[in-house]
Amino acid sequence: MRIADILARLQGRSTALVLVDDKGQETHKTFDDLHRDTLHVVERLRALGLGPGCRVGIAAPSNYGWMAWDLACVELGCVSVALPNERPSRPWAELIEAYQLSVMAVDPAWLDGDATHERLQSMALDAPMPQKTAEPRPLPHQPGTHSLVFSSGTTGKTKGLIISAAGTERLLQLYHEAFGVESQDRFMTFLPFANYQQRMIYYFCLYHGVEFVSVPFPLLFAGLKKYQPTFVIAPPILYETLQALTRASAGAAAAQDPELLTRKLAELTGGRMRYMITGMAPIKRAALDFFWQHGISLYEAFGITEAGMVAWNKPGQVRVGSVGKPAEAGSVSLSDEGEVIVRRDALLSLGYFESSEEDARSTFIEPGAVATGDIAEFDADGFLHIVGRKKDAIITSNGEKFHPEPIESMLHADPRIGVAVVLAGARQGLAAVISTKLHEDEAAVQALRAHVQQVNQQLPAQQQIKQVIFTGQDFSIENGLRTKNMKLARKAIAAAFLDSA
Repeated sequence: MRIADILARLQGRSTALVLVDDKGQETHKTFDDLHRDTLHVVERLRALGLGPGCRVGIAAPSNYGWMAWDLACVELGCVSVALPNERPSRPWAELIEAYQLSVMAVDPAWLDGDATHERLQSMALDAPMPQKTAEPRPLPHQPGTHSLVFSSGTTGKTKGLIISAAGTERLLQLYHEAFGVESQDRFMTFLPFANYQQRMIYYFCLYHGVEFVSVPFPLLFAGLKKYQPTFVIAPPILYETLQALTRASAGAAAAQDPELLTRKLAELTGGRMRYMITGMAPIKRAALDFFWQHGISLYEAFGITEAGMVAWNKPGQVRVGSVGKPAEAGSVSLSDEGEVIVRRDALLSLGYFESSEEDARSTFIEPGAVATGDIAEFDADGFLHIVGRKKDAIITSNGEKFHPEPIESMLHADPRIGVAVVLAGARQGLAAVISTKLHEDEAAVQALRAHVQQVNQQLPAQQQIKQVIFTGQDFSIENGLRTKNMKLARKAIAAAFLDSA
């Protein structure tokens, strides 16, 4: 497939688009509507004098206008600059100059007293045609540059990545070969379009005629029931929450009715789910097993924006607990220390446009090769198992190096634990910060301490947990204990809990 072909394929199609805003208001459109409205944006950009190589900033929550402006950039050969999915704290003029934008397209609700800047444009699709050009400033880009995006990565530090059209097209072709498309398919997302993975999946849906639904996170669970998607791609928090909601909905009756949990899970997910995919962060093994045991295929995958999808489980090729086999045969190898290296003719990213020199050097290690920063192992059948993040390794006083994630997985075997984070302790030995709804229940806390001791008995002395801190606090993006892509912010967790313990 080619991204440049998407717009033409929309014409005349009645396939449904549904976009829901944070107030619950629905926008219902068809692919043909999107074709027409995108061409209107194309004419606006042409009237402003824009053409190939001009950068167009997009600052808006996920909505229909976001898609139209994005596709208009593709049609004109402009390079979209997708700002993060929140109103910027920096002035528009500063952002326009920082990223050398010819135009900044902004959601009307985000425009304020600074809206008089000559390069600002309302994203409203009914806005009048401009009366003068914006003095376009086309820039030289690497061949094949499609978009500039921002990612918090696994460290929480925001980086700017140059996205490749060829890398995008190759990944979407691999995805189609692995998972296919059925005539009644409908995809639903709750993640922002500024997240490039979400843009890739809506490109996939638009190209292949798949119905597409976008809802805000607070309406996610209601949206699953209402819109009845057939496939979903989401971080582990969705599946772990669905597991808890299913058990709570079934209650004690599940003990007498073995099929009740299966029926409840189907009800909560809309009843039409063909498959689901998890990635972006480690998932509890109990959640994976729960979905497979109760009628929904939940495929674990692994990827990073720099390289694209690295490995995945897929229909006919599943090993629960692994992240699957390489998405592209022969593309994945391990360094001497076990770091995952991806080599492709077409990587998703062509490099960074905003990052430290150290990050660029340690990630883009040679032409066509990305070091992911993840330590992993291949099993005898070629399935990849992630051990942990290279930077999260703990080094003991005697120089032994190990990763906290396997210990956390052992702790998560107790369903009363919401999140367990193993850290180098403030005192000698390891510390575990355990989030549980039962943190004020003395009997439950004592039982969890006993569980920690059982885990310790399976570990060498240097890896045993000496300090346990219980909290009822959720680990979220809002409180800074997770990165924007839902990974644990370990330094922030250590600062929040160990320093005050």
